[in-house]
Amino acid sequence: MTESNKRICIFFYAIYMRYISLLIGSLTLAVIFGYTVGRIIDIKIAYSTSEISLIPDIRPTIPVINIEGIYNGMLEGTVNSGARLFIGGEYVLPNSSGSFTIPAGPFLVNNINITIPEGMNYVASKRGKKYYNVTSASAQNLSPANRIYFKSEKEAKAEGYVQ
Repeated sequence: MTESNKRICIFFYAIYMRYISLLIGSLTLAVIFGYTVGRIIDIKIAYSTSEISLIPDIRPTIPVINIEGIYNGMLEGTVNSGARLFIGGEYVLPNSSGSFTIPAGPFLVNNINITIPEGMNYVASKRGKKYYNVTSASAQNLSPANRIYFKSEKEAKAEGYVQ
């Protein structure tokens, strides 16, 4: 290759590299510009003020009983749209605004039903040292979770319990 051909090759290579640099720069600017415009549009959409309109709820109402709590020994609450409230078989009649107040006594009693195993005549507490006849008042006061039953006094004494 002659010296003039080498110069021509270097010249065209320089022009080629200039165009490549220009192309890369243009693409970089286009990407940055596109990203910036996209972000601006996203922010504008996110913060646009659109009007919110409320429409009336036309669904049928569901009967609801709302018990608000016990105040001064009275159970207070409200009844809406057709709900009926019965407590212990008695109908609770709300006033014209739908609110009611009734004595809370029946709700404050803890009724515990204890089934005595068949054939068991004596009971003791796991935490105590005494045993009792299952029908005695003392036996009624024992916690159901701590009860131990015995068929006879002999069994209770054998376990270390006294009367």
